[in-house]
Amino acid sequence: MLRRFFSALPLTVLGMTIVVLLAIAVSSDLTDPFDRAVIGAVRAEGLNALFSPLRWVTELGSTRAVTLVAIITFLVGVVIGPWRHGLIGALTIGLASVVNQAVKAFIARERPDLLEPIVVEHGFSFPSGHAALGMVAYGVLGVLVMRSRMPLAVRRGIVVMLGVLILLIGVSRIWLGVHYPTDVLAGWTAGAIIVVAYARLTRGVSLEPAEAAVDADPATPRSDPPATG
Repeated sequence: MLRRFFSALPLTVLGMTIVVLLAIAVSSDLTDPFDRAVIGAVRAEGLNALFSPLRWVTELGSTRAVTLVAIITFLVGVVIGPWRHGLIGALTIGLASVVNQAVKAFIARERPDLLEPIVVEHGFSFPSGHAALGMVAYGVLGVLVMRSRMPLAVRRGIVVMLGVLILLIGVSRIWLGVHYPTDVLAGWTAGAIIVVAYARLTRGVSLEPAEAAVDADPATPRSDPPATG
């Protein structure tokens, strides 16, 4: 377990550094030009029809939806095993929600006022909870899917769809006018840190006996039995 912890440490430190630097830049108003440029591009009139479904997609990153995903994550862990990984995944999603709220209260960034919002949200803005929790919930679920025994093509297809969903949830928050792009970037980064840490810490070595593993793959080289006599 200690080795797994240290293997996840470099990426975790890198991700945390990015979030901290974004928070400092946001607090110093250094990200305003970037935020304005991205918001202007996303809210261009020609894209309104294309992005209109995001009004519903954004709900997949809501607390209600993420809670449902946490339950599904636990059930997936029970089905594909080990069940502890599903339980840890569900608890990780819940913990991510608590941490996100704490960071929001600490940074205390107000919601965007550059454009008229399409929906109204309350509370602070940095980091985006929908982006962060979407990344954690669907990212952890993706880890469990990749560890399942479904055909590889199916697993990859599901993970790609989950990745697209994470992307669309983040973009929806910008298009709806309730988050700055830097809020979403911070949410994605923080969520990715948690997913990587979860994946590394729950990466177990199969307890299956070596003989059974060999039998499962006839192409595996076998050692000759010892000579008798």
